[in-house]
Order: sequence, then C-alpha cells, then structure tokens
Amino acid sequence: MHCEEARLLVSAFMDNELWDDQELAMTEHRQSCPDCACLADDYRQIGQHVARGYRHAPAGLTEKIRASIKREKVVCLAPRWFRTMRWAAGLVFAMGLSALATMHAMRSSQEQAFLQREILTAHVRSLVQDRPIQIASSDGHTVKPWFNGRIDFAPMVKDLTFAGFPLAGGRVEIVDGRRIAALVYKRREHVINVFMWPATEPGQAARHFAVKGYNVLTWSATGSIYWAVSDLNASEMGDLQKHL
Repeated sequence: MHCEEARLLVSAFMDNELWDDQELAMTEHRQSCPDCACLADDYRQIGQHVARGYRHAPAGLTEKIRASIKREKVVCLAPRWFRTMRWAAGLVFAMGLSALATMHAMRSSQEQAFLQREILTAHVRSLVQDRPIQIASSDGHTVKPWFNGRIDFAPMVKDLTFAGFPLAGGRVEIVDGRRIAALVYKRREHVINVFMWPATEPGQAARHFAVKGYNVLTWSATGSIYWAVSDLNASEMGDLQKHL
C-alpha cells in the first residue's frame, strides 16, 4: 500500500469500516510508515476531542417530557396532536443541526490537521534540499512571472525588505495533490516559507500553531490562503503576516 492510498483510507481505518484485507494492508503500512502512523494518531486524537464535546441528556428528561404531555387537557385531539408533532419536529430538527455541525467541525479539523502536516513536511524538505529556491530573486516583478505556466493562478509576490523580511525567491510545491506557490523570505538567519493558493471560502482570521519547534501561521487575504512556517518566533511571524 502506498501513502496516497493510506491517506484516503485512514479515516475509515480509525472507524473500523474497512474490509479485512484493507485493514490488514493498512495496519502493515502504518507499522512501516512513520508519517502515516502520525496521521492516523492525529485522526484518533481528533475523534477523542470531538467525543469529549458530546453531552448526555439530563437524567429524568424523558419522564419530564412524558409528564408534561399527560398534564395537557384533552380538549381537542387535533390541536394537542399538532402541538406534540410540532414539538417533536423541532426537536428532531435541532438534533439534525447539531449532528451536522459536529460532522462539519470534525471534517474541518481533519482537513486542518492533514494540511498542517503537508505544509510542515514541505517546509522541512526545503531546508534539506540543495536548491530550496527555484527562482532566486528579491524582485517581485521577476519572481511573479516565473510562476506563469507552472501553477494555475497568479500569486501575490511582495518584497518586504523595508519591513525586515527580504524576498529570497520562490518555487513550486505540491500540497494536497495540487501545485501551489511557495515564496521564501529571510529574517536574519531564519528561513520563512510562505505557501499560498486560491481561497474557495470566505476569509478566515489568522491562526497560529506551534509544532515540533516551528511556528505555523495560516490566514486568508486578497482571495488567497496563506500558510507561513519558520523557526522564527511567533511575534515576528505575526509581523510578516501583517505585511503580506
């Protein structure tokens, strides 16, 4: 089993929804691949976090509801039946909304965890490559046209030398199966990778993660999603985000 297939099956694997042969293959792959094992652990932790958010109905709620119905005077069967059905329909609707909200939150958390891992892997990989920059230039008018034909959008490229974050260049990365832009900035001896691609949803506020000694910052602006990663401190990462 390859990592691409394992990532597609990891959610079903953690929920015990795979066929026997798939589960065996997934178990063997997880034992031999640290990255996929970490991804499976992320899914497990997300599931535990969501499960802790559930709340049981208060004790005696069922009996209170039944007693409330019995206290109603049977003046007319149709109005009482209508009121009961309306109450029941409202309860079912509220439960449905709650379930949908929980599913959406869990799916969003899973996608966020997967993206965070992909981005962090791309950042670390660039640090050990001989050529982490494919187009080396501090001129945005040189770097931006270089992406033409290499990705399916025009990235926002800014030289932030005035703010203490000189542009070093850029490259193409593949994250979540698509080609995206990666801009490289410097801050003293620190390397900052800024990954970006077109946003498909309304803007989101900046969110910060500290992972394995790296500061990860993600936000959306000007129609693009941004992920910035570096071992630079969180305060200076925030300064970079304000200028992009």
